[in-house]
Amino acid sequence: GAVAGLLAGLLGIGGGLVIVPAMSWFLIQRGVMVDAALGIAVATSLASMLLTSASAVVFHARRGVISGEVIARLAPSVGVGAALGATLAVGIGGERLALIFAVVVGLIGLRMLLAIRSPVRDRAPYPRAWWLFGPAIGGVSAMIGIGGGSFNVPYLRWNGFPMVSAVAMASTCGWIIGLGGALAFALIEVEGLQLPGLVGHVHWPAALVIGTAGSLFAPLGVALGHRMPADQLGRIFGGVLILVAIRMAL
Repeated sequence: GAVAGLLAGLLGIGGGLVIVPAMSWFLIQRGVMVDAALGIAVATSLASMLLTSASAVVFHARRGVISGEVIARLAPSVGVGAALGATLAVGIGGERLALIFAVVVGLIGLRMLLAIRSPVRDRAPYPRAWWLFGPAIGGVSAMIGIGGGSFNVPYLRWNGFPMVSAVAMASTCGWIIGLGGALAFALIEVEGLQLPGLVGHVHWPAALVIGTAGSLFAPLGVALGHRMPADQLGRIFGGVLILVAIRMAL
């Protein structure tokens, strides 16, 4: 949780990119089957975002950079997509879920390694095709346990929003993705597994600890980001994500 929060503040990436591989490895080492381990890791990562994303949303709201009109369209669509993505994640099984995680995280890592910037178009800010992109972003994000900022920020930038607003509204949508995904996962029981604190697929004590640690260490990451070369660090972490993706694929 601390490492995820630190990296989130430093590089602006979602904690799920760290939490899901770490927690799934930990559970597998304790004898939990792959199918259950991946589902629990993803579900718990989403639940932890309810804490880590909340402070960021409040901060952005106070600065007045969140458009209520945009959130009114995007929030329900990403929330429904997240609930459907969580349900689908349980159905496809742990090994396929690991491969999906590997592909998506590998692409995110490659984008960071090559320092590819979000495309910007000179057009009036508006969430075009929100009814299509919202459910897709929410569904994919919930399937692999991330907040969707890696998808939402480029989408909003392409639609003419400045970076500050894009990041703020992506954070808000990330909280909604965490809520929709966590609730859906919590309603689906893990067959044949008795684990204290487990409700459905969500391990709430772990989510509380991870979320609290992430919230405490994210400001430190932000402070370090002002003193260190973020682009260089982003490339290094991009390489690390590619290695994580390969490990998950294997």
